[in-house]
Amino acid sequence: MSARGGKKRQKAMSKSQRANVTFPVGRMHRYLKIGTHRLRIGVGSPVYMAAVIEYLTAEVLELAGNAARDNRKGRITPRHILLAVANDEELHLLLKNVTIASGGVLPKIHPELLAKKKGGKFVMGNNMPLTVPYKKPIATKPISPHKKPSPPAIPASSGLRTKKATSPTTGKPGKGKGKTKDNTANNSTAGTGVTILSEKKLFLGQKLMVVQGDITNITADALVHPTNAHLAMMGEVGQALEKRGGKEFLQEIQDLRANHGPLDPTTAAVCGGYNFPAKWVIHVNGPTSNEVDATDKLDKTVKNCLTLADQKNLKSLALPAIGSGRAGFPKQQAAQTILKAISNYFVNVMSSSLKQIYFVLFDMESIGIYTAELAKLDS
Repeated sequence: MSARGGKKRQKAMSKSQRANVTFPVGRMHRYLKIGTHRLRIGVGSPVYMAAVIEYLTAEVLELAGNAARDNRKGRITPRHILLAVANDEELHLLLKNVTIASGGVLPKIHPELLAKKKGGKFVMGNNMPLTVPYKKPIATKPISPHKKPSPPAIPASSGLRTKKATSPTTGKPGKGKGKTKDNTANNSTAGTGVTILSEKKLFLGQKLMVVQGDITNITADALVHPTNAHLAMMGEVGQALEKRGGKEFLQEIQDLRANHGPLDPTTAAVCGGYNFPAKWVIHVNGPTSNEVDATDKLDKTVKNCLTLADQKNLKSLALPAIGSGRAGFPKQQAAQTILKAISNYFVNVMSSSLKQIYFVLFDMESIGIYTAELAKLDS
């Protein structure tokens, strides 16, 4: 109260403070009057405009910050802003006619330029490959593991490169002339019989790799097991896991079934891995091709696997050809759906612990389809 008994004057508040927005409402009102001087401007128009622009700015800065962080940069550059806008469907549609100075372009290589010819034809396209060299992989890299797996026996006719044989008496590598060209021979902890055929890096740093070999030999943090509501060990993947995991793994599945109950469609559950290089096994109840909205359900199934992997803070995940076996999906349709689901997941998620995803395949038709679709995938 003042000395004269009048009321104390309240502190002046700006229009932005009253609207609880950061961007200046008064300035927006002035700009609207300049551009639309013949029309009446409502009181809420500049407030709405300031709130929308503030939201769009925060969205772009968040995605650009994620891109900068994944590229190990402490400062957001125009390049990071372009990657954020171009890889978001709504922002790309809104700013499709906007040119970002010094932003560059999206990295993309035409699929035909990735075709290689080694001992046979390798044709990129819808029917790719017609014939793919089996004994000479396109590229061979060891997968960095987190623990040493017990090496299983590999048939000599498989065409997969293995480590040098050790002496039965001394346990030391056998003598040979010259240096070996096999990468797995130089790394004693690499997954045995595993060959990386193609690789794609997304704009946020995640690597997608097509791998040839047995899924039980993959040195990832988790393996994905396509199953049904009762967690049955069926199909090639289920039989391989049952054979390699043994009684301890089967007991773990029984405990999971007793505690979790039936697995709902498109949902996933995780249990520990026994006798595998992987620490975890993610069981997922995927759809069949004759179900209603089967493609959308397959998309949701893949995203649920990735979400569960992020909840467990996993860095690598091994996926078989989900939907291509007993589910009855055409292999190319399943590959397109799975790759699109993974790409959209990493674009929409705020942050992810996953850095590597292996598509573990064995038959050459699936390898060719996934390699072609991976090359077409936008980075």
